[in-house]
Amino acid sequence: MKFIYCVLVFCQLSSLFAQNITTDEWKQFVPSSDIPANIKCRNSNNNLDLVEFKGRYYCAFRTAPTHFASKKSKLFIVSSSDFKTWKYETEFFVHADLREPRFAVLKDKLYLYFFEGGTKMFKFEPKYIWTSTLNDTTWSAKIKTNLDGFVNWRFRTQNDKLYLSAYYGVNLYKDGHHADLRLFTSEDGINFNPISEKPQITTKGAEEGEFIFDKQGNIWSTVRLEGSGSYLCFASKDSIDKWSKKFSKLKYDSALLFAKDDDIYLVSRRHLKGNATEFEFPGKKQRRKNLIRYSFSKKVTALFKINKEKMEIEHIMDFPSTGDTAYPAIAQKDENAFYLLNYSSNIHKRSKIWIGGQLGKTYIYQTELTIHD
Repeated sequence: MKFIYCVLVFCQLSSLFAQNITTDEWKQFVPSSDIPANIKCRNSNNNLDLVEFKGRYYCAFRTAPTHFASKKSKLFIVSSSDFKTWKYETEFFVHADLREPRFAVLKDKLYLYFFEGGTKMFKFEPKYIWTSTLNDTTWSAKIKTNLDGFVNWRFRTQNDKLYLSAYYGVNLYKDGHHADLRLFTSEDGINFNPISEKPQITTKGAEEGEFIFDKQGNIWSTVRLEGSGSYLCFASKDSIDKWSKKFSKLKYDSALLFAKDDDIYLVSRRHLKGNATEFEFPGKKQRRKNLIRYSFSKKVTALFKINKEKMEIEHIMDFPSTGDTAYPAIAQKDENAFYLLNYSSNIHKRSKIWIGGQLGKTYIYQTELTIHD
């Protein structure tokens, strides 16, 4: 009876949230006739970001033969004033893998960041983080930052200073890897300095440190633990280098945090088999078992809300998505509405397991998400 009661309460809460949040129909964005004809998309269209800057929306996305590393990977930037007619801006190609495109605005200037990886399909080999800046109507040649070996995850601007969450990715999947997930700051958008001597998170497998500042200047963060679950973290505005953390058995991949008023929402991948693991610090065999189980399970992209008082993540709704999915991007349209992008295997065909989607075709979809007052 206790289990049934908990399920009923969960369903009632999800229904209550969903009544206040709606989305339009999810439409295919990439590839489609909406983007310029000179952009040639491959089978896998995924890693993406979106930003509004001086009245235009800029979108960056990766296209490659599969989800995995490839020397044929390209990053494209397109822009639009109305989210309907898109203009080609520029592209990046380095004969190696390119991932994690992220926009940032610093001192009235727009930057794009991304990391260069390797060429071996099943290897994770981050080498450099590059940046390019928009100068009036043209993008600069790429410039290398001072963060070799790190993987950029999220950039936020606070008090005219650029903050970056990044984790050290070299030898990430080897036993000797020491987790190093931390915040960096920059005054010029090229040179970055850590905010503290020690990393913010050192748990093995700590990656994808998504974070956001609330209205008071405190930090809220989610951290994915590869081979385990995740953390929800908090840092006071008076000591943003000290992250308190709460472990969850659930794993929130490809996390994106955004705010509406003083509420903080999370868009992330949801594991349909439920708990990713029972252990915060699994051993080598358990970690491998978790990763295999995770790869051969089904996922969706979902919307969550952070309960600040309980320091918990509460599920609101699932979005149309399957297979290889969840690398969302968002930009505000007006006071209550947001443009939301996400990638997925074909949402109109049968559902797939995650690894099946990674080897097949993926598309970028768009919708308008509205949070009603």
